[in-house]
Amino acid sequence: MAFAQERETGHFGRQIYFKKMYTLLDTAYKDNAKNMAFIMNEIGRITKDPQMGISKISIVSSASPDGYHIRNEKYSKERAESIINLISGKYPETKSLFEVVSKGIDWDGAIEVVEASDVQYKDEVLKILREAPIEEERNGKMVYPRHDQLYRLRGGVPYKWLTENSFKELRKTVVEVWYWKELPMPAPQEPKDTVTPPAPAPAPVPVKVEPAPERLPQPCFAVKTNFLYDFTATPNFGIEIPIKNKWSIGANYTFPWWIWSHNARAYQALYWEVYARRWLGNREKKDVLSGWFLGFNGGGGYYDIEPHRSLPHRGYQGWGLTASLEAGYAFYLSDRWSMEFSVAAGYGHTDYAKYKGVLDDEHLVWQHDDHREWFGPTKVNASIVYLIYHKGDKAKRKQLRDQRRYEK
Repeated sequence: MAFAQERETGHFGRQIYFKKMYTLLDTAYKDNAKNMAFIMNEIGRITKDPQMGISKISIVSSASPDGYHIRNEKYSKERAESIINLISGKYPETKSLFEVVSKGIDWDGAIEVVEASDVQYKDEVLKILREAPIEEERNGKMVYPRHDQLYRLRGGVPYKWLTENSFKELRKTVVEVWYWKELPMPAPQEPKDTVTPPAPAPAPVPVKVEPAPERLPQPCFAVKTNFLYDFTATPNFGIEIPIKNKWSIGANYTFPWWIWSHNARAYQALYWEVYARRWLGNREKKDVLSGWFLGFNGGGGYYDIEPHRSLPHRGYQGWGLTASLEAGYAFYLSDRWSMEFSVAAGYGHTDYAKYKGVLDDEHLVWQHDDHREWFGPTKVNASIVYLIYHKGDKAKRKQLRDQRRYEK
């Protein structure tokens, strides 16, 4: 007679809280470090026990009423996703077990915290929370009466008090893990005629799946200067825009405009350059605008150079253009700063007029025209780069660093 193996079930859970506008785990906030460590340790214990398993992991995330309605909906969803990524990143076998509810603004919870608070005008606040519609359409536009009435009530006094004292309890994600455990089977009776059972199939070898590391938020653009040029009194400025994580486009402007020695010497040039770059390597593991790259540059400009101090003063005026291939490497110094090194080689062409300065260079006397062409080096670059992000990404980068420290 065969016996079905019995199971016992159970569950455990913890709450993870978030600061205002935060969507990633901050282990320094409230009891997040202790609560998240408990969840991770228990999941690890269950996954290692062959007699236990996880049925589901429930994630219920919410936001507080303070702030913009649409943005709070987004925060609620991203808070749930951040906890899911943290758990499934360490335990990939749990990826299919999550049941997620993103509540958006937790209005029911808001009623509970207001009832338990000492806020002024409590009855008026509760009347708005219970009776005012959450959203409605007016003149073809969606409005949010409940939030707006709460915000304006009594000059904003109760709203400000609740934001500072009570609403922070609503910015949270509730994690509940449901599990089962096999109970020992009763000993079966020995049959009279026994048949040797087939050898059990070998257990499958688990494959370790490494989650893709989460990158810092992508900068909108970067500004830079080639300090090798700066050291030679050649001021310059550049801007670079990333296109996802594999490509970028940019432009540089070089603008020395110097005259000295009583107008006897000149170093004047205006040069524009545009470029496109392909960033190499596994871009899922690298931050944008970092690592090795290949690029194509094209530029042009005009110049007036009078290098000779001895009489008669002689100089060169003309224009030129370049087209070249570039290779280089960039790396982050911090969230905001990076360094970039590269060299470029290709084709160059210039047409110029040689002149002689007379009457203290009040007049320039043309001597002859000429031109030059060459194939070879066109640029040496060592730039300091400043990265500019979307508004609000500063807090997100800090949270990501906290999460990386926690994972270590």
